Parts: sequence; structure tokens; C-alpha cells
Amino acid sequence: MSTPNTTAPEFKEGFQAGFHEGLEQADRQSKEKEAAANAKKEETKAPASQPSGFRQAIGRTLHNRTFQIVAAIVVLVVLGIIIYDSTIHESTDDAYTTGHIHNIASRVTGTVLEVRVDDNQVVHQGDVLVVLDPTDYQVQVDQAQADYEKTKADLARYEALKGAGAISKQDFDTYDSACKIAAAKLKDAQDQLSYCTIRAPSDGRVGHKTVETGNRINVGAALMAVVEDVWVVANFKETQLGGVRPGQPVEIAIDAIPGKKFRGVVDSWAPGSGATFALLPPDNATGNFTKIVQRVPVKIRFEADSLKGYENRVVPGLSCEPTILLRGGEPNRSAPMNPQTESIPVTSAR
Repeated sequence: MSTPNTTAPEFKEGFQAGFHEGLEQADRQSKEKEAAANAKKEETKAPASQPSGFRQAIGRTLHNRTFQIVAAIVVLVVLGIIIYDSTIHESTDDAYTTGHIHNIASRVTGTVLEVRVDDNQVVHQGDVLVVLDPTDYQVQVDQAQADYEKTKADLARYEALKGAGAISKQDFDTYDSACKIAAAKLKDAQDQLSYCTIRAPSDGRVGHKTVETGNRINVGAALMAVVEDVWVVANFKETQLGGVRPGQPVEIAIDAIPGKKFRGVVDSWAPGSGATFALLPPDNATGNFTKIVQRVPVKIRFEADSLKGYENRVVPGLSCEPTILLRGGEPNRSAPMNPQTESIPVTSAR
């Protein structure tokens, strides 16, 4: 096989013709691919540009005169309900639960022998909480008892002598006073001994217990606390209190118990705004006075039936949002309700 002569004129002309033909073929293929891509894009755009039947139905509905009238009526009704609801209810999120917290402390110095309760335990009034070592106080009682018995016997003898005229009334009064003093000392020693047994002052739950067996405690040392009752303190704006009355029903939402609505009743409100009892109350007697809406604490009591099953979860210190129904109530009532002697008139308030 012979090698072609690349310098021959025929070879150069054939090479040039083949090169140009290849360029033309590549250009045709590129144009064909571009045309196919454009056609595919047009195919995909064509269905989107045409509105679907669902969209056409929505468009016809929105432009329907009857639908527009009905929609306007519904909007007006909803707005009316919202406005009406705002006129018969008052609510605030500046509210929290609180209660009677009895701090338990010792009245005498001593060593703890027993701690008969634990944290979060339910106790009743009179239950023994802590027992201190009574040895030293028992000795004082025995000494005071002996002194009292001696002075009492002396007084009996001197009383017989007084009847016989052997002693003066002044001497008899001296021995009588000594007997009374001995009796008072005996009573004091017995009281000190009784203080070695620390009891619950009321029904409630134990919290913040810091005492343990073997501790040496002093007079006034905090040992634990007993939480007796729970209610809500809601700080309403002064502009919200125009229609609030004691006895009105309240719906209470507590953040710690989502989905549960508790029922309550307005009990009373504070004799002053929150700023009145602040550490540094404001003084408006200045030249650059600015009016600020004040908040007044309102006391709200829970209904007992509403708390059933949640007694251990509704505790002091929880954030809540009460809503007062501005209906009923007792407009002339000034004294707060006493749950121990008075039933809360929730039914009449509704």
C-alpha cells in the first residue's frame, strides 16, 4: 500500500472540501438539537398557559354576585361576634397563681430526732412534721414541777397559819405570789417541751424542706413550708375594671396545663394599684408628668369542682390567662369572700 502524497494539489483540495462539509454537518446538528429543545419547551408551557377547570370554577365563583354578597355577610357576622365578645369579656396575660404559704420554723433550739414528712407530701392540720430531742426540756419541766409542788405545799401550811392568826396577811401574800410564779415557770417549761414537736398549722402540701434528721437547729430556723390554698392574681388595666364585679364567672387558662380551662369567680381587688405598693412609688407632682395606665391586682378564686384531678398540678407561681365574663356579680360588695364560712355564688353570677 502506497503512502499518499500530502503535497499533491488533489490531496489539499479534498482535505479542504471534507473540512467544510464537517463544519456544515456539525452546524446542522446543533440547529436541529436547539429546535427540538425549543419544541419541547413549548410543549411543556402549553398546558400551563391554559387555565384548568378547577381554576376556571374558582374564578367564576369569585365573580359571582351572590357569592360576593354571602361572603360579605359572613365577614360582617364574624367581625360583629369579635366586637361583641370583646365587650362582654375582659382578659389579661399579666396573671399568676399564688396561695397561702406557711413557713415552718422552730420555736426552740434542739437536735432533730425525726422528720416525719417528705417533699410534696399532703399533710393535715395537727400532723407531726418534725420531732426535736426533748431531754433538756424534760429536765426543766421536772425542776419546775418540783419547785411548784414545794411552793404549793408551803402555801397550804401558811394558809393554815393565817387562819390561826400566826402570820400576817403580808407574809401570806408573799408565799402566794411565790406559788403563782412557780406555776408560771412550770407552764413555760411545759410549753418549751411541747415546742419540740412541730406540727402542721393547716392542711396543705409540704415544700422547700431543708431539715434532716440529726440537724442542730436554732430558734426561727426555716425548716419547710406548707402550701394551703391556691388562687389567681390578675393585674388588669384600670381601663378594664369598669364592668368587673365580685362574683362574676372567670375562665382560666394555665400555661402549664394546656388544653384545660378552669372555672373561677372574681373575689375582690386590691385597695390600690400595683405601683402604690411598689418599693419606690411614683410621684406625679412634677412638671413633666406623663399619664400611664395603671394595673390593679384582682383576686380570682378557683371553683372546687374545676380543680378536681388537678390539685397537685395547680401550684403557686404558674403563669395563666383569666377571662372574666362581664355579667352578673355583686356591684355593692366591698368585703372579700371567705371560703371557710361562705359559698362562692358562681351559679347566681351566671
